[in-house]
Amino acid sequence: MRKISKKNKKGFTLLELMLSIAIIAMISGLFVVLIVSIKDSYMTVYNQNDSADYAMLFARGFEQAFYRYVNYDVAKGSYVYEVKNSLLYCNSTGVFPTAQNKTKEGKTKWDIYMGFQWDSDINVVKYKVNLVDNYYNPGKLTYSFKSSIMVPHFNSEVGSISLSKNPFRKSGQVGYETGDEKYMDSITYKKTK
Repeated sequence: MRKISKKNKKGFTLLELMLSIAIIAMISGLFVVLIVSIKDSYMTVYNQNDSADYAMLFARGFEQAFYRYVNYDVAKGSYVYEVKNSLLYCNSTGVFPTAQNKTKEGKTKWDIYMGFQWDSDINVVKYKVNLVDNYYNPGKLTYSFKSSIMVPHFNSEVGSISLSKNPFRKSGQVGYETGDEKYMDSITYKKTK
């Protein structure tokens, strides 16, 4: 009787090949989900940090422009601060350039709203800056910043401060938060000295 020699098998069986392809497909799918979630997390954090920086820029721009007219010798007159088309103005002149609010495509990143309060008892101007996303999550309030500045030694001999009668955000508007109706959309400083 002849002995049948077994040949060495080389290669994979069809079952082994299909099993390895299925495992690779599952791992690839998990990587895609992981990469997409990391990108979304990154974009959310990036957008929040960027909007926080921009809100601070608006706040400091307002404070410096307001103090300039209240604390220094400038000509008599009225100085009206307001936000129009997501730009901060004093008497219809831009307070600072706003290239930071544009994307590479020229689209505005945020709709910016700013409201003011005046407490004459303690000489404090309170203000609030709301940024509504216009790029990554359109229509969502991205960041809200509140602060106040004290106007020391301010009295009727120096000037007067008044607010418009229009709240900067009304109930039902995008970016509205409870209490926003107390902040008016513009503040006017009138120098009398």
